[in-house]
Amino acid sequence: MKLVVTIARSYGSGGKEIGKELAKTLGINYYGREIFEMSGGGANDGDDESIHASSLDEADVIFKRQAQTISEIAERESCVIVGRCADYVLRDMNNVVTVYLHAPLRDCMRRVSRLYELNPEDAKSLIHSMNKTRGDYYQHNTGRIWSDPTHYDLCINTSGINTAQCIEIIRNYIDMKLE
Repeated sequence: MKLVVTIARSYGSGGKEIGKELAKTLGINYYGREIFEMSGGGANDGDDESIHASSLDEADVIFKRQAQTISEIAERESCVIVGRCADYVLRDMNNVVTVYLHAPLRDCMRRVSRLYELNPEDAKSLIHSMNKTRGDYYQHNTGRIWSDPTHYDLCINTSGINTAQCIEIIRNYIDMKLE
């Protein structure tokens, strides 16, 4: 049976790193912004959900192509997909585990400051901007609130736990859900 894990994440919570390590641990492929490129969108140079389209119509077409690519990947193979509203796109599939990762602002600021060598205020500004962009993108394409826990199987506060512990929590949940 194929397994697809989707990960939505607040900026600075470690979601991309956790997604990559989870895929490696499970021995399956990881997809993030690669989906944009695979769907014919070209290179997306940011880590955000935004697509720099010239109009809403163009953005909607790009999202539909990404959704099609996500569906094709999920039908073809087991994988971890980070972002891109994958939880919503795959909401009718039984073999999908949806995860939302978040952390308190202070912890996200520490992580972003360290990773991108930013001062705390710049890190805070970037986090707010990225989370707004992700939330707007998700709401525009799904009609839902991105951070609403009712849309996910599992929500994890990554503060105070390391990547390996987070992966263990997700793996345990997968085992219980798919028993």
